[in-house]
Amino acid sequence: MNKLKIFQSRKDRLHLGIVGLYPQVVIEATKEKKEKHHPINESQTRPWIRHYFLMHVLRETNGADDILARDNNLIDIFKTTLPLKENSFAESILSSWRLFLDSTFRDAETPWYSGIRKVLQAERFYNILEQLELEMPSSNIQRTYQFVDHMRTQRKIPRIPIKLFFSLPGNEKEKLIEILRQALKSNPHNLDIALLAYTFFKAWNRTNEFLQLVRQENRRELEEWYYWVENDMKTLGTSKRAGGNSMTTFFIYDRASLSADEYKEAADWFMKENEFKCAYHCYYKAKEFETALELLQNISTKEFAELTNLRRISKGEKPLDLLTDATQYSVIYQEEMETLRGFARIKAAESYKQLALKARHHFDRETIETKYAFGELSEDEYQRLMRQLQERKQ
Repeated sequence: MNKLKIFQSRKDRLHLGIVGLYPQVVIEATKEKKEKHHPINESQTRPWIRHYFLMHVLRETNGADDILARDNNLIDIFKTTLPLKENSFAESILSSWRLFLDSTFRDAETPWYSGIRKVLQAERFYNILEQLELEMPSSNIQRTYQFVDHMRTQRKIPRIPIKLFFSLPGNEKEKLIEILRQALKSNPHNLDIALLAYTFFKAWNRTNEFLQLVRQENRRELEEWYYWVENDMKTLGTSKRAGGNSMTTFFIYDRASLSADEYKEAADWFMKENEFKCAYHCYYKAKEFETALELLQNISTKEFAELTNLRRISKGEKPLDLLTDATQYSVIYQEEMETLRGFARIKAAESYKQLALKARHHFDRETIETKYAFGELSEDEYQRLMRQLQERKQ
């Protein structure tokens, strides 16, 4: 057997490296500048070493079987980087993925939000996929050791481009997804596992499956985070409303891009909750200017000052002092009142124009008088339409 080892060719050693029979030890450089040999940990270290030999062959052949072998080996490598039952949950800190996660996500500057505030930095995320390399987990004591390759050259344990994991095809992709599912289920208190799982679902345009998974696991905090990170503020706002959290709901709706009808529906909810300043804000956004104007005239100075500060906080600005900045609040209030009156006049004029365009065929005295009674027409517009109606009858 020793004789056979001596006369192994480079090609033989390359093949044995791929099947996992070569090398048989890893080398530790001691402080005394000596070398200590250790048996290779077959489950945690061997896949990383095997990757080196597989990539060497692929660079020369690019054969389909070798690609399949590399992809299956990537699955084995992936398992070593996660806290799973087979590795006794040793890698709970996700050291291999730490730089990736820290660079991909950031905390949103929203002190008013009590949930998970992590948001995806999309541009950085896709750049990192192309640039970052994965290193062996810090939980593996053999990560600093070296091995002898088919050329009998000592080499460090290889680093692996992250994009290889995100580029897995078909069956291998499903295997990786299943591993992530198991990791998320087995580590209910590990947020990083959820973040990592989300990035793969996101890259593969399967985020709905992430939502289904967290619902199956009854992870309400992750379901809420999903709406947050996906910028589904409408659903998130509905969730907060169900919990009666009116202030957080205000900030969420202020950041949302809702339709006029949706803002009006939110304003009606705030009215029922006796949150008049929030209701006014949503009526304003819904362009219900007449209702907003009436409500603003009945909001106290203190409530308007609180609303002004809520708006500033939502924009990331420093709130004003309720006492020392009273004059500034008064100026803002007057400006907003005039703005609303202007919008109301514009809306009334637009209503008149729409009505006037259809006048010859559609409107009658009752319609004109009703609209005038409800303030949709000014005195001049009312008189003008009545004259047109009279002329039409003649």
